[in-house]
Amino acid sequence: MSNNLLLKNASTYFGANVINGLIPFILLPILTRYLSVESYGQVAIFQTLYWAVSAFVGITIAGASDRKFFELSSERDLGDFIGACVQICLFLTLATLGLFVIFSSQFSDLTGATSEYIFYAIIVAASLSIIQIRLGQWQIRGKAKIFGFYQIMQSTLIVALSVLLIVFFSFDELGRILSQVLICAIFGVISILLLRKDKLLNFFSWNPQYIKESLHFSIPLIPHVAGVFFISMADRFFIAGELGVAQAGIYMLAAQLATVVSLVHESINRAFLPWLFEKLTLNKSEDKRMIVKFTYLWFATILASTPLLFFIGPNIVIVIAGPEYSEAGNVFGWLALGHSFGGMYAMLNCYIYFSKKTYSLSIVTLFSGILNIILLVFFLKIYGLVGAGIAFSISMLVRFFLTWFLAHYVHPMPWFSIRKQVTSVN
Repeated sequence: MSNNLLLKNASTYFGANVINGLIPFILLPILTRYLSVESYGQVAIFQTLYWAVSAFVGITIAGASDRKFFELSSERDLGDFIGACVQICLFLTLATLGLFVIFSSQFSDLTGATSEYIFYAIIVAASLSIIQIRLGQWQIRGKAKIFGFYQIMQSTLIVALSVLLIVFFSFDELGRILSQVLICAIFGVISILLLRKDKLLNFFSWNPQYIKESLHFSIPLIPHVAGVFFISMADRFFIAGELGVAQAGIYMLAAQLATVVSLVHESINRAFLPWLFEKLTLNKSEDKRMIVKFTYLWFATILASTPLLFFIGPNIVIVIAGPEYSEAGNVFGWLALGHSFGGMYAMLNCYIYFSKKTYSLSIVTLFSGILNIILLVFFLKIYGLVGAGIAFSISMLVRFFLTWFLAHYVHPMPWFSIRKQVTSVN
């Protein structure tokens, strides 16, 4: 992938991410005015649930199929490998459903969600796992346009169905939940059909070696997903338990608005990953120096733009959600700061994926997630909702530095010797 193609794909991903991110924001004023704060809190709990479940139904499998693309020369072999990945997803989904049927009352008591919502969360998590495999194969090939179009279509249909069910049929929070379940399930099926169409899915091919290899890549990432959940989603449960479901809804609104910061970061990273993997495969010193320079420039850009978010956050919240959600403005800046550190982290975890030493990433993320929970317990009591935002930012900063250290350990780069190496070449 050329440098020009990297910039072109980054622009495409950015445009698609902006559109994809703005579509749910169109829904926010509707949700905050048609749903009570408590009902909005129930939506927050549901979204937290399906992210928690995703760790157990194969969300980490997609990364294995992405990485395998750079090792196999035959599309047939890649189709067999992706078939093994989908087989694993199906087995894990059925196993999770079985556990849910047996322990449904215990799950409900633990999460505070109804059995119906937990079942829906499993369906969404399984569908997202399949969708991610389809998206990953487009991303790794640099097909940014179809990648963006697919995401935008999914988001648009979820929003359209949500409006229909909430505004016109008065489904309350169930309308928002059902729209996610139905659209994600449909797109999960479409993803399978598209993989089959492109000859990238041989579901009935049995290859124990590929299953073993996929699990070897993915299982070490389960603690990583758990850590991400502890950092990014578990705070909703703690806030609901400590401050009430209504406060969880307010916090979720701030968290959703703060994800705007991730739109640019994710756009750059989606284009950066296949380009980086290609450059690392060539293993040229001049490419490594160029990568490090680009990364430092990107870090500086992120940090320079972050202070502004603390000033504009409160006004954004009131304009979009109304004065009853004004408290969300106080926490917006801290959450946005955490996402800025997340954008910097995303430029570094690629090296760990490339090295296949994913267990190290899991250690870092799980440690950061546990740290977030510890900080959350103390800061919630002292600072309320703002304390949750501060805990999130600190945890994301710690994860960034630890990931940087590990990335350099598993795949050394000239992070601190660019000037010296350039001088020696000249």
